[in-house]
Amino acid sequence: MQFGGAWTEEKLQILERYLDAYTTALKNTPFNLVYMDAFAGAGQIDLQEDRDAAGFRRGSTLRAIQIRDKPFDELVFVERDPARCADLERLRDDYPNRRITVENSEANGFLRDLRKDWRAWRGVLFLDPFATEVEWSTIEAIASFHALDTWILFPVSAVARMLPKSRRPDDISPTWATRLTIVFGDQSWRRLYRESPQGELFMRPGSMRDSGVGGLLDIYKDNLKRLFGKRFLSTSRRLKTSTGSPLFEFIFCVGNPRGIGPATRIAGHILERM
Repeated sequence: MQFGGAWTEEKLQILERYLDAYTTALKNTPFNLVYMDAFAGAGQIDLQEDRDAAGFRRGSTLRAIQIRDKPFDELVFVERDPARCADLERLRDDYPNRRITVENSEANGFLRDLRKDWRAWRGVLFLDPFATEVEWSTIEAIASFHALDTWILFPVSAVARMLPKSRRPDDISPTWATRLTIVFGDQSWRRLYRESPQGELFMRPGSMRDSGVGGLLDIYKDNLKRLFGKRFLSTSRRLKTSTGSPLFEFIFCVGNPRGIGPATRIAGHILERM
């Protein structure tokens, strides 16, 4: 699979470091550990900005499989594309000692319908969509499990491209308005546009303004904070193109409330120092 650039490697390094620290921290607990990759791809990537790299780079699935200190008891890879699923299936042959499940499914429906005895399980979920595929109802389902530390790749660039250039929310196409409401869980995205205060410098009273990518992200994070409460980590990482344009925001939420302290310390340290 050919996709991404330096930002792709950046997100994967963040994820890998967290997985390594997570499994080490829980290796002496009674829980079974699961890693779930909801948009798994083909298991390997070819960074377009690094044409001299030898072969393929390891994708998220391979990095999770190769965690060594305390391997995951189960790895679940969800992918909608049949051809990529076939590539993922071959990982079971390459790693016969690992319990790997490949699901040829639409990720949102799979996660919302997921049934597991979470009293016995803890894990990490990676939500890595290409664009705006992750639905808010899926985030709500995940939060209700109280078991999966979740990394969300929020597509700030894709969302920004949906917004009308007129900066008036009513000018957005009905299809995109519906999509944004599905992603944000409500019409809170419309708060990006607000009336200017009377007499504000350089703006006519009543004109509309917005706060760009930062405003979009603030609204989404506010929604996550209301849903997860103290399990939401305010620290996140902006992933950018080689020219500095924002693409995604890498966001972390804790699964079980009892793990808030260690999980946020580990994730926060990785996001701030890596």
